Amino acid sequence: MAPLFVNGLQTGRVVIWADDKPFWRIVRQLGPTMGVIAATVLGVGTSLIALVVFGPVRRRLHGVQAATERLGSGDLAARAPEHGGDEVASLARSFNQMADELAARARALEASDRTRRQLMADVSHELMTPLTAMRGYIETLTMPELQLDAQTRQRYMEIITDETHRLEQIIGDLLDLARLEGGGMAMRRERADVEQLFARVGARHERELTKRQIALTSRVDASARSILGDPDRLEQAMQNLAANALRHTPDGGEIRLTAERRGGEVVVTVRDNGSGIPSEHLPLIFDRFYKADTSRKAMGGGSGLGLSIVKAIVESHGGTIGVRNDNGAVFEIRLPSSATDAREVDK
Repeated sequence: MAPLFVNGLQTGRVVIWADDKPFWRIVRQLGPTMGVIAATVLGVGTSLIALVVFGPVRRRLHGVQAATERLGSGDLAARAPEHGGDEVASLARSFNQMADELAARARALEASDRTRRQLMADVSHELMTPLTAMRGYIETLTMPELQLDAQTRQRYMEIITDETHRLEQIIGDLLDLARLEGGGMAMRRERADVEQLFARVGARHERELTKRQIALTSRVDASARSILGDPDRLEQAMQNLAANALRHTPDGGEIRLTAERRGGEVVVTVRDNGSGIPSEHLPLIFDRFYKADTSRKAMGGGSGLGLSIVKAIVESHGGTIGVRNDNGAVFEIRLPSSATDAREVDK
């Protein structure tokens, strides 16, 4: 709309009506094409997003699902892919951690089951040995058609008695070991005199020491004259180590008992001058019923539980025990000791 002037005077207005039909004509002509193009772009974009973004996520979720199914079917080696830093990767790491723990528990259960089966076999074997001997001699003694002189009969009875004592020792050692390892045996906490422990060890084995001319020497440092613990169980450990040393020490040899303080520990050592223990047997020497021909069985005696009991006693006192070779076998017990204990010992 615009004003109309004639000779300088406005005489009217000029109005032009706009026609909107060309715009809608353009819309009607190009709309379908633009719609197709827009739909195509949207579809392609959605497909690319799904392929690039959600495709790997879906594949990794399938990997977690597959690992879960394998683990559920008993495959303890099944693991999910952990690559990526999103929630799926966190889920995979959590799954793998759970799988690792399950595998570790399964291995522990398998090892425990193998140990239990081996223990049952070892116990049966150890108990059958004296029982078989006793049964054989008892059957011989009860045979009416067999005439035995008094000396032979007495010798058979002595063998039966020895086998009975051996059977009692095995059963007693088994009970002690079960109580120690199961925590069913209460440990007293009082001061034990190390020199008295060593003296009782010498008195217990005096007869065999004298018979075989084996020298038993001891040395106790002033700072290690006493230790805290259960005196009876500590003596049992020392007696077992001394008996083991006697089996390994040749006639005319020497066994040395020492006690000294090293830092915050009291170290008790039992050393013999025998042939030592082969290095391949050292890691197994404290196992229950462990008997190697060149370490225990060849030296005779023992139920195979003595050193296992020693280890259980020492560990129940919070200590450790080790063994090495140094011109013979050297067993070293380390028991914890506080500064207060050291001052009281010095007094």
